[in-house]
Amino acid sequence: MHGRQDVRERVERLGRPLNAIVTVLPRGALQGTGPLSGLSLAVKDMIDIAGQPRGNGNPEDMRGPAAEHDAPIVERLRALGADLVATTTLLEYAAGAQHPELPEARNPVAPQLTAGGSSGGSAALVGSGAVPAALGTDTGGSIRLPAHYCGVVGFKPSFGLLPVAGIQPLSPTLDHVGFLTSDVETSRGLLSALTGRPPSNRTDPLRLGVLTSQLNDPRLEPDVREVVWAAVERLLGSVEMVELDGAELDQLNALLGIIVQYESWQIHGETMRVRPEHFGSTTARMFRAAAEVTAGQYEQALSERARLLPVTDALLQGVDALLGPAAPYVAPEISPPGDTPQGAIEGIYSGPYNVTGQPAVVIPCGVTAEGLPVGLQLAAASGADAELLTVAEQVEFLLSPTRAT
Repeated sequence: MHGRQDVRERVERLGRPLNAIVTVLPRGALQGTGPLSGLSLAVKDMIDIAGQPRGNGNPEDMRGPAAEHDAPIVERLRALGADLVATTTLLEYAAGAQHPELPEARNPVAPQLTAGGSSGGSAALVGSGAVPAALGTDTGGSIRLPAHYCGVVGFKPSFGLLPVAGIQPLSPTLDHVGFLTSDVETSRGLLSALTGRPPSNRTDPLRLGVLTSQLNDPRLEPDVREVVWAAVERLLGSVEMVELDGAELDQLNALLGIIVQYESWQIHGETMRVRPEHFGSTTARMFRAAAEVTAGQYEQALSERARLLPVTDALLQGVDALLGPAAPYVAPEISPPGDTPQGAIEGIYSGPYNVTGQPAVVIPCGVTAEGLPVGLQLAAASGADAELLTVAEQVEFLLSPTRAT
């Protein structure tokens, strides 16, 4: 175990070149001997830390007043013994675009590429080996997409399981706070400590529902498809596989944009009307488009979501988790804004689980011929968070390159 000072030196040395960190936090009072004692953890810079501005990936906010209190999730982590070592960079307001005055977090595997968004700094810091865990937020894939790009684990819990008070909202019915970690075991430990529930210890043989509709999706790049299919084939023999058509998940994803746009305008619309220059040009452009979504369109989207939820629940009948790709392509050079063709499809596999509120986790499953990480995504029923992470740990073990075949 590295000393506290060593951790901060490592964060500076590894995180700064990747544009992953905003601030290295001072050492606080010695933590207790809770279940997270000794765990070095970074925090996305849109989550309140007492004494630090809530930077939001926005230069003006980064110079703004310090938060008076820790967000409840941060307060809980401190009480459990975690050592909060740094705040991490993000796309502006987690809305999908980098502010032009701030450098984008780079990928620890291939620094010429993005770490992804919006929780890219957290993913880069974990992927570099600087810390074993970081908090991120996820409204349409903002934890799981960077996890896929950077070759780390990204976990989005069930909606409402972990508190989002003291965190900059984007779309309150879709916003989640979760973790990026070096392995599934670390995510399991964090979840257990934060919820006070013991980890699931099931050891039964797995039965996974493979979303063949996603793996055969023409929007999925061939190099990603090849790696995920290879992982599925490696699991055969140890895991029972059931082929499923997840067309309803695609229908859910189509609702996400309307919900995010309408709700984000309720949060940011007043600033846009009064001081649009507060935002970077791309973020402002996306918020202007959000203003066009009507209350009627929003209510229709919520109604359609309610209709689809029982249909998507049925996908999980008889299987422990759903398995599919995490994203349609490997890390691009920059995070594509959501109103571009590439950005419009970035979250097609991650977004549905924000709309349903189901827990979902991305774990590394291999690399492309160019050596770029690829993740696969697992999802379970709402509330089955501990069970999902147990499944993920079994899959992680079965895919381990060091495991005898």
